[in-house]
Amino acid sequence: ILQKVEVEYETMPGWKTDTTGARKWEDLPPKAQNYIRCVENHVGVPGRCLFTLKWVGVGKSRESVIQLF
Repeated sequence: ILQKVEVEYETMPGWKTDTTGARKWEDLPPKAQNYIRCVENHVGVPGRCLFTLKWVGVGKSRESVIQLF
């Protein structure tokens, strides 16, 4: 099966804004939001997102997460 795997690379703009204090979607920089949506859209079957991210880590601590649903 691994012989049939095709690797895809996509370059995206990054962000330098500190996100450790973010606790909701709106607190994230637009480029971070775009990155998260891109990850969601690339997982699953083309044309149909089978996977939706539920949590995004924004720091080291357990509380440093954003609930997306």
